[in-house]
Amino acid sequence: MKLGIIGYGAIGSFVARSIKNGLLKKYRVVLVFDLDREKLDKAQKEGFDTTDNFDDFLNYGFDMVMESASQQAARIYLPDLVKKGYSVLVMSGGVFADTAFKIHIEELAEKNNARVYVPSGAISGLDGIEAMMFAGNLKVILETRKNPRSLGREDREDVIIFEGGAREAAMKFPRNINVAMALALATEHPENVRVRIISDPEVKTNTHTIIAEGNSGKMKIVVENVPFPENPKTSFLAALSALQILKKITQSFVIGG
Repeated sequence: MKLGIIGYGAIGSFVARSIKNGLLKKYRVVLVFDLDREKLDKAQKEGFDTTDNFDDFLNYGFDMVMESASQQAARIYLPDLVKKGYSVLVMSGGVFADTAFKIHIEELAEKNNARVYVPSGAISGLDGIEAMMFAGNLKVILETRKNPRSLGREDREDVIIFEGGAREAAMKFPRNINVAMALALATEHPENVRVRIISDPEVKTNTHTIIAEGNSGKMKIVVENVPFPENPKTSFLAALSALQILKKITQSFVIGG
């Protein structure tokens, strides 16, 4: 599988190195696209071909593309990638908080026989929540606690910095809370996902508590993530979830959806 990567930040570089080191034997990173010269220099030093020209990237010929840059990058590049017929792993899932954009991408994917994948990111249990959805009356609460440093703050005590819907959370915190949109997409009803974000100087992990309740029962999930060493705004599990979904794409025997 020839993989193209958009964005050579913490997650993009981690996935590229992981593939190079043999963790996903069916993949080969063939081209990295980024507009940041320093990131391209880093990718070249690590043995990858690079480009800062999107047209060159678009026409290269991939089996799969991974976007790991930003919501803004996903918004700019995803339509052309899907029109080209590429299946795309979108790490910046918060971009789909824009319902019109989500519908547009769904229509393009259907028309061009492409697939768009959004990983579970820094949380777990999305397969169970998707299953609960079929029974109806599903409500989900996400409480996220992060150290102020990862939020660009200097709070010395707990502060609730956001309380509201999943769409609004994903838009206000595009680099911190893509998990809110992952939950919303899993339920197919973003308005049923409520989000609370807490800046907590006592926590050393990015902690997500999910409570899902519906006609099928109740589920509580607590995930305590180690921050990604290269970028404390990102959870290590988010990077690992990219490897997990790339692996599933190539499997003929799939467990857990």
